[in-house]
Amino acid sequence: MFDLIVLVGMFVLILASGVVATNVYCRLSYNCCQSCGSMNAKRRDQCRKCGAAIP
Repeated sequence: MFDLIVLVGMFVLILASGVVATNVYCRLSYNCCQSCGSMNAKRRDQCRKCGAAIP
């Protein structure tokens, strides 16, 4: 029983670390449009979806 709990805990830890790593990568690489919420590359001056200016 203890082995199952450790296995499930490790599985959750691996999934959570993947979510954190992906979130950090996206925050560093992309800007989020305030108007529509779409992700845009940092080099863009305007949103690719709605055309709003990105600060």
